[in-house]
Amino acid sequence: MTVKKIAWILIAAAMIAVVVAPGVALANMGPHGGYISDTEACAGCHRAHTAPSSITWVDGNNATQSALLLSDSSQVYLFCLACHDSTSQGANTNVLDGVYEGTANGTQGADLISGAFGREDRVNDVPGLYDGHNNLVTSTHTMNGQSWGAWGGGAFGSTSTVDATGNYPTLLGTGNKIVMDCGTCHDPHGSSNYRILKDVVNGVAVGGYSGSGADPDPTPYVVSAEVGYPVGGFRLHTVATGYVPNYTEAQYAKAPGGDTSKGMVGWCVGCHTTYAESTSTYNAGDGFGFVDRHRHRMNVPLSNFAGPRALAIASLTLPLDNDTSEAGNVHNDASDWIDCLTCHNAHGASTVMTGFANVADPANDLRPNTGLSGGVPPTNDSALLKMDNRGVCETCHNK
Repeated sequence: MTVKKIAWILIAAAMIAVVVAPGVALANMGPHGGYISDTEACAGCHRAHTAPSSITWVDGNNATQSALLLSDSSQVYLFCLACHDSTSQGANTNVLDGVYEGTANGTQGADLISGAFGREDRVNDVPGLYDGHNNLVTSTHTMNGQSWGAWGGGAFGSTSTVDATGNYPTLLGTGNKIVMDCGTCHDPHGSSNYRILKDVVNGVAVGGYSGSGADPDPTPYVVSAEVGYPVGGFRLHTVATGYVPNYTEAQYAKAPGGDTSKGMVGWCVGCHTTYAESTSTYNAGDGFGFVDRHRHRMNVPLSNFAGPRALAIASLTLPLDNDTSEAGNVHNDASDWIDCLTCHNAHGASTVMTGFANVADPANDLRPNTGLSGGVPPTNDSALLKMDNRGVCETCHNK
């Protein structure tokens, strides 16, 4: 049974929820936050005494509790897809096709800035996951409840050990394994962060609330330059009046207070642990062994570039982190920052890797030495990159 068919079954089972919930589900709005004392949003997803779903959660005492969800789904991602898939009416953000289906918060029919997870389909008799343009999805963050490990995760990037023959086993990600579904990254009840990104991910605090009283102050890691975005983060029990999210045009913002340890980069390294530093030593399982690993600098303005010629900023098509004062009218300049989402999509990508970007052995870096995996080790895929091959590099460096 395809995901699309499963989603239809879920919709039928949760028809009351779709009717009760608002017609448009917005991050930190609608059923996903901004709750007030007499909110009706809880009833869009939960039933206090008659919930049929077997989905559970773990409380602060490490005890398993029912999520009390109004659905017959047994997996979190299927419950979410009852609204966010390619067929239902619950939300305009179709994360399978990677397409925005509404009109008020982006361009109708345009690609979501997060990319596509992909729908199960068969195009030109080739089965696979496809986006809204019928392009094969070549990399995604796992979201179907499987255990996965973040590349560069853990103390040394990889917890895999060498077997008796001196070879590494097939790496399904590196670092400590994490159960990956929608709730791994997003908090359906809202958070202090942009796009309801969780305040604690992989056990690491990446946002939250501080202070006393019923409405403590938000301390987000990730904010936005969208129109009406509450720059200080989303406050509990307060509707963000005037906030207009844009799902098809990236309007990322610099980290709150200019703190270079925060922002999207600070959030992502909650799982991709070793990526927090410019250099760390570990074995990535790519054939080079236990060596220093060097990384592109992040959360820095492009004006810091000290090469022989300036970066190509004026014609830059990749999104940078802008000042929140540019709300609704972001434009790239030398003072803007590069972060993870400048080069990578958050959900998935349909980009193509060929030639040097698809070598089978990185230690034998010759163009004819191409593999069939669609990308160089250790990810062996398109690594969620926004552009084919390494177009993300050329866009800035203009070589």
